[in-house]
Amino acid sequence: MSDSRWPRLLRSCVVFTCSVLWGLPVAAAPLTGFTVVEGHVVDAAGAAVPIRGVNHFGFNTDILVPQFLWTMGWKEQLAQIKALGFNAVRLPIAPATLHVLTPVDQFSYIEPRRNADLLGKTSLQVLDLWMAEADRLGLYVLIDMHSVSTKRQYPSWFVLDSADWNLTWNGLPYTQANWVSDLAFVAARYVTNAHFMGIDLYNEPNGAVRWFTGDATHPDPTYYWKTAAETAGLAVLAANPSLLVFVEGINGNYDGVENPDVPMNWGEDLQPHAYQPLAIPAAKLVLAPHTYGPDVYVKSSFLAGNFPANLAADWNTLFGQFFPAYAVVPGEWGGRYGFGGNDRDVTWQNAFVDYLLSKGMRDSFYWCYTPNSGDTGGILDDNLDVRQDKMALLRRLWGGSAPAGTGGSTPASASSSSASAGAGGALDPRLLLVAGILPLLRRRRAH
Repeated sequence: MSDSRWPRLLRSCVVFTCSVLWGLPVAAAPLTGFTVVEGHVVDAAGAAVPIRGVNHFGFNTDILVPQFLWTMGWKEQLAQIKALGFNAVRLPIAPATLHVLTPVDQFSYIEPRRNADLLGKTSLQVLDLWMAEADRLGLYVLIDMHSVSTKRQYPSWFVLDSADWNLTWNGLPYTQANWVSDLAFVAARYVTNAHFMGIDLYNEPNGAVRWFTGDATHPDPTYYWKTAAETAGLAVLAANPSLLVFVEGINGNYDGVENPDVPMNWGEDLQPHAYQPLAIPAAKLVLAPHTYGPDVYVKSSFLAGNFPANLAADWNTLFGQFFPAYAVVPGEWGGRYGFGGNDRDVTWQNAFVDYLLSKGMRDSFYWCYTPNSGDTGGILDDNLDVRQDKMALLRRLWGGSAPAGTGGSTPASASSSSASAGAGGALDPRLLLVAGILPLLRRRRAH
């Protein structure tokens, strides 16, 4: 796909920037595409979009393509995902996915008969094909910027420490400006894809990352997730107004306000949003926590005498409290579910589904499709047979549909709960100037 959209975006930005600088009237841009109504996603026509999702990783790893193409065909995988009842895929990527020009078949063996159309292609070219086929099949896609490195999960969305430059795709620092630019590029590249529903800005920010101010031991604003997410979210919406912005939690703000005694996974803690809310229109915002059971990390709550009855209160504190004023869509959850893992994992996963059903939060993305995620396994087992027990669990979650759309109208919370919402929840274009997007859009990208 060409980048012809970038000049149009630049011209639009120039118009409203001149309006801001010289005091001319500025009209708020109306919301388009996918929006959130009463905690649920609806499409441009106002029809409900229940998210029965699964994660399919690989583009974010050193092979830069979906997993198991050494045995399976990439189109066969997508067809099977749809046949199983999933209607959405969360697709992790990395900056290398967009920038590395080496053909993907030089990184790993790709079964040539099933994947002949991928041979000699770059990762970005494969992603183009994958996105087009998902769209053809009617599968919604959430693109997830999983890490700045294909080698491991990096705690922040930038790499400034020279000791870690070996982790980036080009051996150079990766700045927040690079991250925002890459997200905006992806948003614009698939602007005509009707089933491209959103971008998950960054996977499981942790370590020195804080939501915002409050922790005197970590006062560096470079690591404030709230500010970074707002900047990136506005850039995504400027590049592709049809998308939703998915924002994960952190692993503790330690500000004396949130409850620090609740055990947390990376990406699970959204508590500070209650008193330091994201300046992203609620009608375009999806809170996307990650939560895992004892197969991934044994929290103290899993060892309590009242397990699993104690879990619902924790989930409510960490993220459930925001529904339905906001959409809350877990972006990752799962585990081995009784095969080679912790004997409490089945209980945990069952309890989580019970909790989601009790809240009316049926939308989520299960981790993951292929079996080679070490601590969770997949929907497919090691023989590539479908785990029917996991599918039965998911079908119980999916059992009811999301509430019907209300004609695409904006919920009241969308126009009042966010500093970036203009009249009726529309996106105030003046905030794009504040977010520093103009310098970003001046650089055309060639791929």
